[in-house]
Amino acid sequence: MILPDPRAAWSGPPLGRARALHVSGVVGHGAGAFARAADAIATWRMHDGAGVRVRDPSGGPPARATVGVRVRVGLGPLPLGGTCRVVDAGRDDREAWVLYATEPDHVEQGTERFAVLLDDDGDVRGDVAAWSQPRAWPLRAAGPVGRLGQRTIAHRYLSALARLSRPG
Repeated sequence: MILPDPRAAWSGPPLGRARALHVSGVVGHGAGAFARAADAIATWRMHDGAGVRVRDPSGGPPARATVGVRVRVGLGPLPLGGTCRVVDAGRDDREAWVLYATEPDHVEQGTERFAVLLDDDGDVRGDVAAWSQPRAWPLRAAGPVGRLGQRTIAHRYLSALARLSRPG
């Protein structure tokens, strides 16, 4: 399986203190679960299910995740987040992914990839990978607390994928 590398997708200024995050786990089983999970990523429902708001930059509902789409991402009522641009997205019979890069108004700078993979044994694996560093001073000052928050949200994405991959 060939998924885009979040580090290779970054085209902004050098990230001197960038940190990598990778969280993966089984979120379902079978072709139906894979199709539902893949759709949840492409339609931003995974984000919504994890408590992350995704909107079109004008404030309306977001467009389906395709290359070039811009979205405004936020965490609940908090002013955390900013604009991201989809730089890669794809789907075939066994994998689906969305990779976005932050834009200058985002509190982090870097990339994040959301993927689902259908293994040979039928397990559907959710995969979240990020390469980023805080841009906003409160997040830089938060240090390990900020990293814990990012890891917590990544696990919430996987939990949302598990719920959304179930039938009905």
